[in-house]
Amino acid sequence: MNEEQFELSKSFNFYDDFMGKVLEFDALTMDDYMEFMPKVLPVILEQNERDPVLMLEKTIDALAEIWTASESLPFHGPWYHGIVPTILIASLRNNGFEFTEKEIKEAFMRGLKIPAGSCGFCGTCGAGSGLGIALSIVQKGTPFHDKERSVAFEASLKALERIGKLGGPRCCRLSAYVTLDQGVKFLKNMGFPLPEQKMIGRCSVYKLNVQCHSTRCPYYLKN
Repeated sequence: MNEEQFELSKSFNFYDDFMGKVLEFDALTMDDYMEFMPKVLPVILEQNERDPVLMLEKTIDALAEIWTASESLPFHGPWYHGIVPTILIASLRNNGFEFTEKEIKEAFMRGLKIPAGSCGFCGTCGAGSGLGIALSIVQKGTPFHDKERSVAFEASLKALERIGKLGGPRCCRLSAYVTLDQGVKFLKNMGFPLPEQKMIGRCSVYKLNVQCHSTRCPYYLKN
């Protein structure tokens, strides 16, 4: 999608119109995305990385190797909605906490229920909401629980607030970094410490995002 198409896409403020036109501009279809989704979870399940941020980066690199619908894996994609909560639960498992493959799969399934484009059309980023998904699984919470439900809300709110304050158009890498960073903090306070990464200036793939926020983004590579 070029800059002219990007600007034109802003005029399609109905969901189906927008999604159809954006996919057309990228020479893709929703079927391309749906056919790819089942390939994502096995990649995460194979990861033995203990650090969630490193796992995210390695997962995206691995997905780029198996994507075939276009020349390269799109920088943005609804798979992030499933990837972020799944990586948090998989990281807990890889750090020796008692989480099973069933819980990892549950995180992925719940994440994919958040629609593509939710950040612009539903007022909630799929990646940011993924923190609430992960913490609901950690707490074994349901809609009938009290404190557990509130904690999941609080976690999603923290991630979404940070993503909203950073502003700009969609950036799935930024949203994922924010959410994983917040997730590590929440989980540590809950007694589930995970490895922590230096996040400022971390992004090394910004050139792949045509609408990169550049110096507005704390993860933008310095110098």
